[in-house]
Amino acid sequence: MAISEKQRQKKIAKKNKKRKLIKSLLNNSNQQDSNPSVYAKCPIHECFIPNTLFELGIGCVIVTRKTPDGLIALSSFIVDVYCLGVKNAFFKVSSEFEYENTIKPQLMNSNAEAVFENIHQSCAKKLVEGAVLYAKELGFPPHRDYRNAQKIFGDIDAGSCSVKYIYGKDGKPFYIRGPNESASQTKRIVDQLSKKCGEGNFEYMAMLDEVR
Repeated sequence: MAISEKQRQKKIAKKNKKRKLIKSLLNNSNQQDSNPSVYAKCPIHECFIPNTLFELGIGCVIVTRKTPDGLIALSSFIVDVYCLGVKNAFFKVSSEFEYENTIKPQLMNSNAEAVFENIHQSCAKKLVEGAVLYAKELGFPPHRDYRNAQKIFGDIDAGSCSVKYIYGKDGKPFYIRGPNESASQTKRIVDQLSKKCGEGNFEYMAMLDEVR
């Protein structure tokens, strides 16, 4: 059914009011480049996950919003869905050109074997928060920058995502040593899994001398 001119003008006015509010929030922030909360009311631009995330156990989840001035606010999460939750996170604001030509390709190249797929923002939030909760239950907190980066989600309702995410591998936590984890860190992680889950109730992939 066609809308009346009055209704159309009302919608335009409402949209313009929202844009002005967002601009005001951006202009009044002294730390806007490091504060995702400032951008949390901007429209979602795009969200991506690698199609190998649950096959390989780890991957980069990308969530972006676009400001009225055309800037891209981005939070990136390195998510270990098998065990450790969010292993790294960062927030950045850039031009759309820099995002499309530098940042986005670099993030996607970090998962060279994967094809990145669009995901609804509610599912991106549900996936990331679920991984964090799973890891916390095992005794592993998220990366120190997660608390800031996750603010980009704002009031997105994760409950509206119908996808069911299952963490761990084959019903168990599965720790795979990352390239930046030292032998002592690896041993602490395996010891924590042993303490929390009990022998035989988790798996890990690391050199034997790193966990003895």
